[in-house]
Amino acid sequence: MNAKQYLAALDELGLSQIGAGAFFGVSPRTAQRYAADGPPQAVALLLQLLLDLSPTKRAAFIASVALS
Repeated sequence: MNAKQYLAALDELGLSQIGAGAFFGVSPRTAQRYAADGPPQAVALLLQLLLDLSPTKRAAFIASVALS
């Protein structure tokens, strides 16, 4: 996944760069680096798995992680 695909995935998931950083447990600077250079493979895989979920299940999963 390149930077453009990463940003498109965040947009589809309704996550900001900083929100995605919090979701993945990384610093805001690291989240910005993902947006500039593309994410590591593990982050890309998780994003793809989230995108494969239905919108309802996706939102529920993201909300459950945000609450923990």
